[in-house]
Amino acid sequence: MLKLVADNPETNNDELAGEHVRQHAPAFAADVIRYILHQASYDNLVNSSQNQFMDWWQLSISGGPSEDDYESVYWYLLYLIESRREDELRGNRFVNQRLKECACYLINKEKLPRFARGIRP
Repeated sequence: MLKLVADNPETNNDELAGEHVRQHAPAFAADVIRYILHQASYDNLVNSSQNQFMDWWQLSISGGPSEDDYESVYWYLLYLIESRREDELRGNRFVNQRLKECACYLINKEKLPRFARGIRP
């Protein structure tokens, strides 16, 4: 059933959003790394990113700016995957490097990628 943002009883959506991202981002980043290492298929990666969006939309939080850098990188990575075809993700070195940097940052293995600025859907 569709739930409206206005029906969300949570008074502090930023806390709820931050908790959601901190909980889901490391597992999603691990899925991205498995894809980069050719241990997972493109279909698995797309399915994982779609699940991230579905879980988010169940929270009924309105879109807008990210709470912090960590959340911003999470959304950037999701949008990057959703906006590219498989051949671009695998074959374009520039895109592939961005995938790696964002995923590694989300699992605390890399410094903050300053280019990665994403917003909430």
